[in-house]
Amino acid sequence: MINMRRHRYIRQPNKLPHRLTVRDIEILQLVDQFKYLHSQQLSDLLATSRQAINKRLKLLYHHHFLDKLPAQLSPNLFNSPDVYFIQLDRKAAKLLSVRGVTLPHQRRYNQKQVKREHLQHHLLTNDILISFELASRTDPNMEFLPSAKLLDGTKRQNHAHPWKVTAFLPEHNISRTAYPDAAFGLLDTKTDRTQLYLIEADRGTMPIERREKKLFKTSNIRAKILIYFAAWRQGWFREKWNLPATRILFVTTSKDRARHMQELADELLDGRAPGLFLFTTIDNLNNNKTLRHIDLTL
Repeated sequence: MINMRRHRYIRQPNKLPHRLTVRDIEILQLVDQFKYLHSQQLSDLLATSRQAINKRLKLLYHHHFLDKLPAQLSPNLFNSPDVYFIQLDRKAAKLLSVRGVTLPHQRRYNQKQVKREHLQHHLLTNDILISFELASRTDPNMEFLPSAKLLDGTKRQNHAHPWKVTAFLPEHNISRTAYPDAAFGLLDTKTDRTQLYLIEADRGTMPIERREKKLFKTSNIRAKILIYFAAWRQGWFREKWNLPATRILFVTTSKDRARHMQELADELLDGRAPGLFLFTTIDNLNNNKTLRHIDLTL
C-alpha cells in the first residue's frame, strides 16, 4: 500500500495529540502581534531552530489555534513558505482563556482573502521590524519598543492608522496624509530618550516620481518625502507623539533604488532636515546584526 503524504491544508487533529506548551503560547503571542509570520521569522525571534518551530506550528495548525496560507514568495507554489495567522476555534479559545492568555489583536477578519501583493508587503515590513528587534538585543544600552508599547494607554491605540502623518504643503496649497507601514522606537537606556522610526517598506513597485499634475493623486516616493518633510517643519511629530526625535526609514530591495531615493531627497531638501530620512535595503538590515550601521545619535 502506498503511503500518501498528508495534504498541506487539511487538518487532522485526532492523529496528532497536542499539549499546549509555554513555547506554543510564545508563538501565538508573536503571531498575534505581527499578524502574519512564517517559520523563519519565528525561528529568528525565538532564537531556536526552524525544525523545532515547524513542529509546534504544525500542531497549532491542526488543533485550530492557527490558520495558514502560502506566502507565494516564489513563482513555484511548492517553494513558498506557509504564513500563519491567528484563527481560534471555540475549544482553542477556551483553552487559552483557562491559561490566562490574552491575544489582543486576534479579531482580524478575512485574513485568508488577503491579496498576494499585500501579504508580501506585510512580510517585508515584518522583516524590517524583526531585524531591528534582533539587532537591539546585541546592544545593552538600546531597547526595542514595538508600536503597541509606544501607544500604550492612549486612545490612538485602537485607531485604524495610529501613525498617519498629515501636513499642509504651502507650495501646493493643499493638505495631504502619509501612511507609514509600521513604527517602532529605540530607547537609549543611558539617556532615557526614545527615537521614533516610521517605516516605509518598498518592494520596488511604487513609482519614485510622478508628473506634477499627478504628484499627490497617486502614491509615489517624491510625494511621501514632501509630506513627511512638511510635517517635520510644522512640528507634527513632537506635537502628536511628544517624542524628541523622529526618523523616516525607507527600506527597499535594491541598492540602486535606495541610492535613487537618497538623491531625490537631497535634491528636494537641499540640506534641510539632516538625518530625517534614512534609506537602506532589506539585505543590509538582515546582514548587519548590530545597530551600528545606522546613525542612532539621539
